[in-house]
Amino acid sequence: MEILIGLLIGFAIGTTGVGGGTLTAPALILILGFTPRTSVATALIFSATVKLSAVAIYAWKSQVKYRVLTYLLLGGVSGAVVGSLVIEHFRSGRSEAWALLIVGLTITASAIAGLVVRPKVQRNAEHKSSFLLPPAFAIGIETGFSSAGAGALGSLLLLNFTNLSPAAVVGTDLSFGLITSASGGIVHAFAGGCNWTVLANLVPAGMVGTFAGAMVSHRLPSRALRVAILICAALVGILLCLRSVREL
Repeated sequence: MEILIGLLIGFAIGTTGVGGGTLTAPALILILGFTPRTSVATALIFSATVKLSAVAIYAWKSQVKYRVLTYLLLGGVSGAVVGSLVIEHFRSGRSEAWALLIVGLTITASAIAGLVVRPKVQRNAEHKSSFLLPPAFAIGIETGFSSAGAGALGSLLLLNFTNLSPAAVVGTDLSFGLITSASGGIVHAFAGGCNWTVLANLVPAGMVGTFAGAMVSHRLPSRALRVAILICAALVGILLCLRSVREL
């Protein structure tokens, strides 16, 4: 089951840049029965690892804009550390149910934002990359706490505040998600929150899926795929919320 989850989510990441934490953490919670803390920790490290191959491909194609990426990371990395430290306090009892509720709400809100907010590309906005820092910090907090947001909200941020091409948006956002997820994942790893056994099955399958997705992304209707993934993520987030309510 871990191999199938890794392949499918990896393919989604490679084609659209979305899915690393938005789908992985809910899958670990709903399908494999892990706690929110373990699921988020495992999802963050999985997301960072499987994006390596896709980022390499986009960088090779000169579709990663490093000036923009620098400002994203200045906010995102610090935010991810803060978010990861917060969820580490939700370890047992009713606190786990509250963590599940917050993760569900975050994933649902992130997915809906990606669906309903229409990007308005600004001319010459790439020269105002400093505007990206505060919202990137907020996305980092969300990513560190729920493992979601770097893909859906990161690409939405780039579409609204830069004039990057769609391919450059995906490449830059994948790079942002990789480093931000890794930052949060390191915090969780030191705290002992990650399930390394499951991760060992997820990562190889995810890397294959991500590489395949990145290679064929130009041949697929990425916008339609992105919408489908976000709709699924919103529904999964709602399921997490309903489950947490039953446990409270």
